Order: sequence, then structure tokens, then C-alpha cells
Amino acid sequence: MGKNPLFGKVWILDDIRADLILLENQLPFFVLEQLYNLSGMSANFVYITYNYFRSLSIGEVCPGESPKHFTDFLSMVLRKPEEYNEVRYVYSASQLSEVGIQFQVNSNEGLLDLTYLDDGTFFMPNLNINDDIEMILRNIMAFEHCHLPDIDIINQCLQILDFLINTEKDVKVLVDNKIIVNWMGDVNAVATMINSLGSNLPMPNFSSHYFSICNSLNNFYKNPYNKYKVIFLQ
Repeated sequence: MGKNPLFGKVWILDDIRADLILLENQLPFFVLEQLYNLSGMSANFVYITYNYFRSLSIGEVCPGESPKHFTDFLSMVLRKPEEYNEVRYVYSASQLSEVGIQFQVNSNEGLLDLTYLDDGTFFMPNLNINDDIEMILRNIMAFEHCHLPDIDIINQCLQILDFLINTEKDVKVLVDNKIIVNWMGDVNAVATMINSLGSNLPMPNFSSHYFSICNSLNNFYKNPYNKYKVIFLQ
């Protein structure tokens, strides 16, 4: 493929990958799998699909079952079955930072892996904000909303990010802590993009894990001891 005058161009390969993710472009996965099997290759097509999309850094576990199509595949990589609870708000990243919450990169995990420790350390995966990420996330969210409304795990994760980001100041906190890598350049554009992702979707109910994290962050912020501790240290 590297010697092919068409596919040898990196931007062509990126455009092809983007087209393969669009929900309106999907073909049944079993059809693609059968066509692949006709080639006589011995590798597992699900695993090949996983390796192809792995550069998107949205998950570290290859699904064990065949998906409906590529968009469903990406959703399967991300989601985990959970029980659900309501969350109305989470304090913003800048507010949490001001009372001592430490944002750290959970570099070995996928997009959905958020971890909170009782000492106020909040581990989040690294998120590259570029021209492609909005298209990728919107298509996965659209599929999830239409076909997996009782799970909507991607929507939950992005809603937490939306809670954390309200202003440019919040984006800067996450950029300074290496959570967000801003390839767009414009800090305000990042905040606008994150805040608009779920604008046409209902507020999700949250898994027990995400619900616990949201409550822990809010309780840390509202604890006067943490505010006084920061003031004292300053």
C-alpha cells in the first residue's frame, strides 16, 4: 500500500478512516467479515478492526464478539455495563483545582477510564482535541443514542467533561495538567466543542462508578477544610 500513488498519501488514509466511522456510511460487519474471509487470510477480522482503529486511543480492550458495524465496534470498545443514577452538576475544573483537586493523566487507559482517589487526586485519560475528534465522538454518540439508549456510556463520560469545562479557564486547567492536548490552538474553541457535543441529547443517568466520582468531586469542593487548607498553604 505504501507504493500505491493513492493510498501512499497519509491524508488519504485519514480521510478513509473518517469515512469508515460515519454512521451513515456503515455496512453490516458480517458482510465485511465474510469478504475478508474469502481472501484466505487467517487473522481474526475483529482483531484486525481493533488494530486499525487503535490509533484513536479510545480503548484498550478488543471486544470478543462481532459488532453490527464499525461505529458499533467503537462503541463496544468504550462501554461497560453498569447501574445508573442521576447527576445534576459537577463543579468546574477551575473551581475544583482552587480547592486542591489534583488532575493527573491516566495515560494507560481508554477514554472512559476515570479514577478518583480519596486524597483528592482525579485521574483522567489524555484527550487529543483535533479536527477529527468531534466527528468521531458525535457519530458514536448518535449510534449509542439510537441503538443503546439504556447504556449511553460515552455520553456519560462526555457529560462529566462538559461539567468540568465551562470557560477557557477550565480548559487551561486541564491543558496545564496534560489532560487535554489542544491541537485546535483556540482555547475557546475547545470549550465550545465540548459544551456542544451533548446539546441535542438528554442528560444521561450515570453508572455507579461515574456517579461515585461526581459525588466525591462535589463533596471535596463543599468541604470547608479543603478550602482552608489551600488558603493556609498559599
